[in-house]
Amino acid sequence: MTDPTLGELTVGVEGLALLRLLHADDRGAAQVARAARMAETREVLERLGREPSLRGPLGVELGLREGYARWAATYDGPLRLFSIEEPPVRRRLEAWPVGEVLDAACGTGRHAVRLAGRGHTVIGVDQSAEMLERARAKVPGGRFVEGGLTDLPLPDAAVDAALCALALVHLPDVAPAVAELARVVRPGGRILISDVHPFLVQLGWQAQFPVGDGRAFVRLHRHRVTDYAAAALAAGLVVSGVEEPALTPEAARTPTTELVPEATETAYAGLPGVVIWEFARP
Repeated sequence: MTDPTLGELTVGVEGLALLRLLHADDRGAAQVARAARMAETREVLERLGREPSLRGPLGVELGLREGYARWAATYDGPLRLFSIEEPPVRRRLEAWPVGEVLDAACGTGRHAVRLAGRGHTVIGVDQSAEMLERARAKVPGGRFVEGGLTDLPLPDAAVDAALCALALVHLPDVAPAVAELARVVRPGGRILISDVHPFLVQLGWQAQFPVGDGRAFVRLHRHRVTDYAAAALAAGLVVSGVEEPALTPEAARTPTTELVPEATETAYAGLPGVVIWEFARP
């Protein structure tokens, strides 16, 4: 058994780009672009036999705890999805009244900083001590504690609102975590969840980051958009908003960008990149 290779990913990206060009609106331009993709695919397949780098693994898989411990130092790099996730999340957070807010899976505190700046009392929870260390440095007035999404270290109805950003995708099942968020939020409160869009995970996206002179990744689990809604409804929440920001060329950068930039952008740009849910706690 061998790990997926950079060459395999590159061929897959060329194929996805070709699929998206099959029935493009500009038929003449699409025909030219399809020919380019076919030619480049043949070139990539020929290169597989002579370039060891294309036969190398995409990255080393790390467990959740080890992965985020090693990623903490470069996590604010920023992550490629931050540019499409942060604007709609922050727009919704700005409408929240000032109160006590849980930042679940807070990471290095990128959203906690904004919450504290708007006058909220912030409680950050994360399973990574290394991430929490950086969050505490950013938000000295916040309270940051170690804990998991399915067993939050808070009593019932402890906060006015909760945020969970780009984290549920690491769980095999989103329902227990959504139920926990509902448990700790007071009646009348809000819950905001952002996550890697299920469509990208179905296409093989993983949480990749550089380590030394190579790459590593933490596994993302495949959910459906409806899994989030079903989990929220089961927890007694009410859907008050949902958005699906699309990938920009910047957010669509992958390990194939340097090898086949045109195919990479054609394959991914415009696809839904993030899903953002806002729920009310009756």
